[in-house]
Amino acid sequence: MLKQMRDWFRYLKWLLLLIVLVFILLYVAPLRDSGVSARRQQDEKWAAKVNGATISIGAFQSYARRLDSMYTQLLGDQYAQQRSMIRIGRQAIESLVEQELVYQEAQRQGISVTPQELADALRRDPSFQENGQFIGVERYRALFGAGHQSIGEFEEQRRRDLVVDKFRMMVGDGVTVSDSEVEQEFLKKNEKTSVDYLVVDPAKARAKSPSGEAELQRWYDGHKDRYMRGEGRKGIYVLFRAADLAAAQNVTDEEVAAAYERQKATRYSNGEQRRASHVLFKTDNAAPPDVVAKVEKKARDILKRARAGEDFAALARKYSEDSSAASGGDLGLFGRGQMVKEFEDAAFSLPVGVISDPVRTVYGFHIIKVTDSRPARIVPLEEARDTLRQELRLEIARPEILKRSTAFARAAAGGKLEAVANSQGLSVQQTGDVRPGDALPGVIASQPVVERMLGLTPGGVSDAIPIPSGQVVVQVTGTVPPAPRPFQEARAQVQKDLEEDSARQAVSGALRSARGSGGLRTLARALKVDLKSQSDVARGAALPGLPPDPAIEKQIATLSPGSIGDPITTSAGVVVLSVKERRDHREELSSQRDSVSDGLLRQRQDRLYRALVKRLREHSQVQLNQPLVDSLDRV
Repeated sequence: MLKQMRDWFRYLKWLLLLIVLVFILLYVAPLRDSGVSARRQQDEKWAAKVNGATISIGAFQSYARRLDSMYTQLLGDQYAQQRSMIRIGRQAIESLVEQELVYQEAQRQGISVTPQELADALRRDPSFQENGQFIGVERYRALFGAGHQSIGEFEEQRRRDLVVDKFRMMVGDGVTVSDSEVEQEFLKKNEKTSVDYLVVDPAKARAKSPSGEAELQRWYDGHKDRYMRGEGRKGIYVLFRAADLAAAQNVTDEEVAAAYERQKATRYSNGEQRRASHVLFKTDNAAPPDVVAKVEKKARDILKRARAGEDFAALARKYSEDSSAASGGDLGLFGRGQMVKEFEDAAFSLPVGVISDPVRTVYGFHIIKVTDSRPARIVPLEEARDTLRQELRLEIARPEILKRSTAFARAAAGGKLEAVANSQGLSVQQTGDVRPGDALPGVIASQPVVERMLGLTPGGVSDAIPIPSGQVVVQVTGTVPPAPRPFQEARAQVQKDLEEDSARQAVSGALRSARGSGGLRTLARALKVDLKSQSDVARGAALPGLPPDPAIEKQIATLSPGSIGDPITTSAGVVVLSVKERRDHREELSSQRDSVSDGLLRQRQDRLYRALVKRLREHSQVQLNQPLVDSLDRV
């Protein structure tokens, strides 16, 4: 877990500065500078095209700035850390494309806004009011005198917004909710249930002897429906490799040196680093004090063994609950700001070779051993030169690759991919049989291509699909029927399922014996586990220490008070629960009926609208200037 967090933060510092630089390039001086960046942007003068209508780079930049300002206000100092995950560019272009799609559909439906409706909307806009009154035409016009947007551009955008609003209202007018649906929604929010439950470790409940191959095969043969893979596709594709075109691009030593200087203080400035291994003992922040104490005691017991000379890596492999356990707890090199604060403070205060006392973080207790320490340094230009040169070549090549692949996809539409490829001297490759989750054979990170294929029917040709190595255009030539995964491929899951089922059956047998002699309390004693209680559990809420599970939610909602449910297998163990009391507050339904009805109505209207937008997108020609979008979201 810490290792994943370290990986995510690895380049955070230089990324943030890079994002600022990109914003300057996009908003302050687009297309003015000479050199690589200017060449990269000169080919495309648009951000997106929707059924032939163009969304300008200016509109994209303006929308992205508004999103950036909104998130800055909402998240404050946390925004800088989360920005790369929020993906401003992606959000901005998707919102603008959606608005254009809906506007076009509204026009097709004959929806319009009169000049009087626009004027009334502007007068009601709080931005143009003072003390609840419109500020007047002269002051309104003066607001646009020195701005970047003319009054005509603003009013045209406002008119389009009003058209979209009208269309959305028309879509939602036909949505209704019944009294019974309102009642169910009320109960979902207000019903509270008190529950007793216990969790059994499957390893302690099932038979100790491991399952043999014959037993695993019998389980697999009897439960093949559990291991099905959905309907797949097969097809042909053309890969436009950015590297092929990049090799021919000329990048001068001066351009490389300039790129190095821009990133020297961020990307190539490495602060002091530590290398450490750790053993993690997980505990939830909300865990009761007695549970936390048990985990801490276990950590201290292992600490004594480590300080007594036992191999630290062997202890980590055996006892650590972190993903780094397989590598002996090794987290590799990391700098400041890449780990949670408590872990970082300990790691940077320890000498090499010394083992820490247990360190408490949000993940649990850590025993930390520092294995290496490296001083701060600046990577020299000579070390970075070749990598930078290739990156700059790719920056030049990618827009041209997008342009070529997009033109090819248009020409290949209607099932003509192979013919068009042959006419252009391009290599056509077979996808083989692919199903959900697959990638193209031998093509790294090409799962998006397969995902797009699954949405096409035979003869359908995709648009240009971006992958790390370039762009792919694919044509589906046939479907592949659903089929179970081969036994050997599914074997690990088969063994897990069989062991969980054995544990569930063992718990079921113990429960049958306990039902008439003390219920859950007797069962907990027989299985040597703790009996837990939780009051006021809302519908859909997870029990403490357990993952959300539909079967648990159903038992909590439907079991009669005093009854015990059948055992449920979860990732946390086998769960058995009993409902003690349920309060539904029905007496308050009449006073809340209108507000519940309005909320449910808005949810359904929004779902209907989102479904319509999805359908419009699927039946429209949408082309994105992906390099432009990626320039804001580059990670």
